[in-house]
Amino acid sequence: MASLFEPLDMAVLRLIAEEPRAGVREYARRLGVARATAQSRVDKLQRLGVLISWRPQFDPAAMGYSGLAYVRVNLKQGKLDDALDGLRGIPELIEANAVAGDSDLLCRVVAKDNAGLEEVLQQIIAVDGVERISTEVVQQAGGSCRGSRR
Repeated sequence: MASLFEPLDMAVLRLIAEEPRAGVREYARRLGVARATAQSRVDKLQRLGVLISWRPQFDPAAMGYSGLAYVRVNLKQGKLDDALDGLRGIPELIEANAVAGDSDLLCRVVAKDNAGLEEVLQQIIAVDGVERISTEVVQQAGGSCRGSRR
């Protein structure tokens, strides 16, 4: 069975990850291919769902949110949708994923300091459907391993 991705696809993806603002013309120049070829590979990566966004990524620490924590959330039975709706209203909660294991959700939150983190945690606890939480504060961010910040 042939691989879905050719070496050129991976090279384009690597360039996009390293320098997303360079543009297709520059990717083509660096790879020694026609601009249309590079564009077709970018289109392919988007069509297959590999390249999912061109949105800018923000570093919360540069915005004054130097605290980072992961919050495990246990929910009342049948309250996943209600809880997710409520959590969307907390700006410091930047990611929430339903997980299998000891908790129901794993959330990533940012805060300016410990007092700010406590406020965020209290907001999470107050959300309809949340039964209890446990928090793991990040002491040192390890950085991205694959294409995303923090």
